[in-house]
Amino acid sequence: MRVPQSLRDIVDSSESLVYIEDLSSKRGLMQSINPLVNLIVAVFIIVASIFIFSLPCLALVCVIPFILAVASRVPLRYLLSRTIWIPAFAALISIPILFITPGQTIVIANFRFFTLAITSEGIAKFSVFTVRVWFCVASLTLLVVSLGFDKLLKLLASLKIPAVVIQLFSLTYRYFFVSVHEVQSFLIAKEARTYIHRYTMNYQALKDFASILAALFIRTYERSERVYLAMKSRGFSIENDHKLALPSFRWFDAFFAVSIITAFVLIMLLFI
Repeated sequence: MRVPQSLRDIVDSSESLVYIEDLSSKRGLMQSINPLVNLIVAVFIIVASIFIFSLPCLALVCVIPFILAVASRVPLRYLLSRTIWIPAFAALISIPILFITPGQTIVIANFRFFTLAITSEGIAKFSVFTVRVWFCVASLTLLVVSLGFDKLLKLLASLKIPAVVIQLFSLTYRYFFVSVHEVQSFLIAKEARTYIHRYTMNYQALKDFASILAALFIRTYERSERVYLAMKSRGFSIENDHKLALPSFRWFDAFFAVSIITAFVLIMLLFI
């Protein structure tokens, strides 16, 4: 595997996954709902999902983001492409649950000094955790897509969220693309100056990869300092007085919130 080329592919993919297309201008269900109602519903279903420990219940609850996406004219391919990798990462870090959860043993692997056993209870917890992560990420993705990132920040400002927190979200989102572009230019320069005869992983390739990461951290830090100083010289302030003028509540907003929350609660009660 050629390390620089594979890393460039990962960087390009990560930028396309985080980039939020302008879908908030479409005339869909969530775009026509009061932004505050969208936020309340999203927070409720995400918090409520933490208390669901039944895999069939979670699987049924996961239908809600798909229904809202279709009603909001958000392409399902877009929703899946932006959320599929997060639960994959969650599954990777939750692998120890399979072996440390006591219960009925399904698979046993004997090694020289230790034994690993996978239990049915471990598989259940592993599956519930992974599906729950996808549901939370999909709900947040729909919220951001339906409102737009800038509109969401203005909504938080209208709710008296501290300006430091809002600017932290804003700068993190914007600095991500600055960092990605820095990585891309760095890797292109590395490939232009390096000839690799074999496309295999070896000690020299790993050493070069470590050097790239070390130089990247330093270069990204210096770039962030220059960007911040440029923003300050143009009047940037941590205080944010731009707030979103919320539209008045309508009966349709209340009907939407009550319908989603009621459906969620009924699904939870069905599996108790």
